[in-house]
Amino acid sequence: MRSRTRRAFAHSRTLGWIAAISLSAAPPMACHAEGTLQLDAPTLFKRVQTSATQRSYAGTYVVSANGAMASSRVLHYCNGQEQIDKIESLDGQMRRIYRHNDVVHVLWPQNHQASIEPRDLMGRLLGPGSAVARPGAAASAAASTSASPPSDAYEVQMGKEDRVAGYEAQVVNLKPRDPWRYGQRWWLERDTGLLLRSDLLGPKGEVLESAGFSELQIGVKLQPQQLLQEMHRLQGYKILQPQFTRTSLEQEGWALKRAVPGFKPYACVRRAAPQTPGTTASVKDGPHGMLQAIYTDGLTHVSMFIEPYDAARHSTDNPAVLGATRVHARRDGDWWVTTVGEVPAATLQAFSQGLERLKP
Repeated sequence: MRSRTRRAFAHSRTLGWIAAISLSAAPPMACHAEGTLQLDAPTLFKRVQTSATQRSYAGTYVVSANGAMASSRVLHYCNGQEQIDKIESLDGQMRRIYRHNDVVHVLWPQNHQASIEPRDLMGRLLGPGSAVARPGAAASAAASTSASPPSDAYEVQMGKEDRVAGYEAQVVNLKPRDPWRYGQRWWLERDTGLLLRSDLLGPKGEVLESAGFSELQIGVKLQPQQLLQEMHRLQGYKILQPQFTRTSLEQEGWALKRAVPGFKPYACVRRAAPQTPGTTASVKDGPHGMLQAIYTDGLTHVSMFIEPYDAARHSTDNPAVLGATRVHARRDGDWWVTTVGEVPAATLQAFSQGLERLKP
């Protein structure tokens, strides 16, 4: 299970990056006369969710959890219509992620491999999302722009003023109203509403994971054509193109018999393993095809991956913790169910145990 779990986690992280960058430049927030942000939950969530498309920026941000740290260089260009992003890892294996509007390229220069896929699956919801994705947007990978703000699940509390990466910031605390989700703490840039830092908080207020800009330039002038040229410079790369089709749990013979409080279904797709050009692997068939169902509370999300059981790959059902992301896996007859999310263990267990097979 370990290799399968890591692949699911890595995929979640990659798409979380893209969701985060696409939401990063939020419009100016409503202010009091003295200049502090108002405690207006609907406005707060909507402003960050829709995100302004009027600013470009460049910066370096760092993610820390369980004593480990990782940093990346981020470039975000927008002119009100076009959006282009580049995210380059500064630690570990070299990886570059590019996004032009709704097309994502992930490049691994060392292995000369590249993955090309649409961003459509992940939508445009904010929330902590993947472990590497929160700064700049607190974006998760689950809901669309039509999703309701998560005001019912979280209580918004105004915190103190602070500074992050040289910018004045207003701290906002998002306190969960039940034990099914974690709390969060955001640092919003005073003038733009850009999320400079985000902490994921445990039940006792402990920091499970922290991510934020260590250096940032808002309004920086970038060269979009240069970024696009880099994005499409794929000569000599082996191109992987993941395939997926939209569906529903019911269509696939499954149901979530017990809903988890506060979470609603967002999307369900059947995914196939990445294929190189010229191959004809079916999305519905093949040993590596799987079903992915995504649920969201409007701020964070949970993904359930369902695939045929394979004794050679699925050797254990022990839970795993990767940063603030928890992974729970179990065998269900002829099927293997992996549940992933930045939520408490009990939440993942509730999703997993609530899943029921309706037909063979």
